Amino acid sequence: MPLLAGWLLGAASAELAAGAATQTVTAVPVPAWLRRTPRVVAATALVSTALALSSGLGDGGEIVAWGVGALVTCVFVTATVQHVTRRGPLADTAHGVDLAARAHAVASLTTVGLVLAMLCLLHQVEQVQLALDGQTAVLAGTVGTGLALGVLFLAAALWGESAPGRRPRLVPFIAIVLVTASVAAVGFGVWRDRPPYGPEAVHPVATIRLTDREHFDADAAALGVSGVHANGERSVLGRFDLAVPQPATRGRFHIILLDKRYNRVAPQLYGRDGGGWGGNEMADAWKRYPWLSALAPTSHGDAGTTYPSVLAVSIEPDATSTAFVGRFARDGTPPPEPSDLLVALFFVGPRGQLYWAVQVPVTAG
Repeated sequence: MPLLAGWLLGAASAELAAGAATQTVTAVPVPAWLRRTPRVVAATALVSTALALSSGLGDGGEIVAWGVGALVTCVFVTATVQHVTRRGPLADTAHGVDLAARAHAVASLTTVGLVLAMLCLLHQVEQVQLALDGQTAVLAGTVGTGLALGVLFLAAALWGESAPGRRPRLVPFIAIVLVTASVAAVGFGVWRDRPPYGPEAVHPVATIRLTDREHFDADAAALGVSGVHANGERSVLGRFDLAVPQPATRGRFHIILLDKRYNRVAPQLYGRDGGGWGGNEMADAWKRYPWLSALAPTSHGDAGTTYPSVLAVSIEPDATSTAFVGRFARDGTPPPEPSDLLVALFFVGPRGQLYWAVQVPVTAG
């Protein structure tokens, strides 16, 4: 991009040095559609920016900045082309040679401007793609690569068909193929990432008891759970039930435990097979669900960013019940009551996509 931007600035400087603008417009022998190309690219930039912002994904400031970059490029190319058509003739140069030089300038300025503006829009695609997951993210990345190569073919076709009297054939064909293939690929990714069922089909129920080592076994028997053990003097013992549609479909479930009073996540949570982090698909769930703000990272300036310490319990796709034991940090705060707690249920797809997350109120057992 710096190379292309520098070339455009150098080309504009060369045209300014070639002669001052006059009131007479020279009939440069280039196709009319070529002069309209910057307007078409500018309109594409407006549509691309609007779509990227409406998606709610990526950094809005970056998206707008790259859109403005594409628009500025189009305006710059248009202004330079207008100067080319208005500047005085080259000194000691035959009229036909001067017209050929102008036609060449218009074609090269438009072609390089097209590539530079489209690269700006590809950075918008990258911003959105980084915020995606699952098959949609994979295919969006493929689309980005395909568009980058397609822009080069489009520029080559634009240059080849810019000769006087040539009619554009490859240019609209390549543009239509790029748009159609991109929409189809991303649409296919969205279709592949659709959840097989929503949270209303699962009917999750969370039941807990606040217990200690002395009463742990009795409380576990009262809840009808087994295979878990006491974790510290005071802990949260729970049973999680859900109605998984049969037969079990693709995906898996994770649960975490939250204290609503202080908007914090239980740093220790174990099931029958222990506990672990549910995966990167849960790390950014707070962006999609504001009620999961306890999972948001904390920025420490130059020292970096830290994520809250949290463990999740995984549930097999065909399991209808599991037991869990959780503990909160001993920081002097009063222990929670059952009404203070909330279980978050995550449904994650096989390709790392977060299908959905839902709040599961806790009841005392």
